[in-house]
Amino acid sequence: MEEAAFEEAQDGLAARPVTMERYRELLRAFDATVCEALAVGQATSGRMAEPHVGYGTHIFARICGHAVSFVRAAPHSRWVKSDSENWDFSAIAGHARSIVEGYLFFAYMTHPPANAEELNARVNVMHLYDCTKRIRVLGGVVDKTMLEDFEKSAEEIRKRLKQNGWFSQLKDTLQEKLLKGGELTILSRPEQLELVEWKAREFYMFWDILSQYAHILTFSFYRMEHNGRGTGINNDADRFYIGLFLEHCAEVLSDCVDRMIVLFPDAAPVRKGIDSKFSPGPRRNLPRERKRKRR
Repeated sequence: MEEAAFEEAQDGLAARPVTMERYRELLRAFDATVCEALAVGQATSGRMAEPHVGYGTHIFARICGHAVSFVRAAPHSRWVKSDSENWDFSAIAGHARSIVEGYLFFAYMTHPPANAEELNARVNVMHLYDCTKRIRVLGGVVDKTMLEDFEKSAEEIRKRLKQNGWFSQLKDTLQEKLLKGGELTILSRPEQLELVEWKAREFYMFWDILSQYAHILTFSFYRMEHNGRGTGINNDADRFYIGLFLEHCAEVLSDCVDRMIVLFPDAAPVRKGIDSKFSPGPRRNLPRERKRKRR
């Protein structure tokens, strides 16, 4: 995101609103990036890979899922046929936020480890988080035996981490924190932002805007009906914010695809912009054999 666009977003609404012509350009660019991501994802599926790469492809798949939901929710999208429009920024805010947070997780997980012990620690911290989260969330609704299995698995993972030489070199306070199972990653969010060279000021501004609309917080209703804002009709404010995150998420998603190509160089040829082939999807993007089956 260019600095000028960032400053406009920080003020709430650009001095020069996103015109419909500009909006269509941003939508088409995001659409093309989604197509490339889906084509690359399908071209690399089902392969044997190191754990950090394998789990990374699963994270990438979830990013793609939210990207599809985003492009389908965006007004004037070719992905959906509708006799009405919904220009409500909240319709895409949750998906945009998931793409942003998924990007950091994907970059962290697929970053080459220094050695096998670091890789082992990275994966086991994620496993421990999953076990403890399931215990906390499902504790009152699942069978007691299942909970005991989760607790047993969590203890086994803790034991593996304590025996890991790379993990044991981390600061004691960090080890203690990670062993509680409440952290998904070893790197903190500021460290993950450094990994992708993303300025914290920009990230948290975007994150806070998206969170306000993903939830029902004050930003989402204090200025409702101001020139149509928040009503679902076409208006400068919602069109600006949707356009802003079409542009921003296209950049994020494109970087994710770049990282996938680094991991799987042979997948590069399927990256053909809005003409990339994948299935299911719009007819234009279906491989030839899938088009024949649709007839």
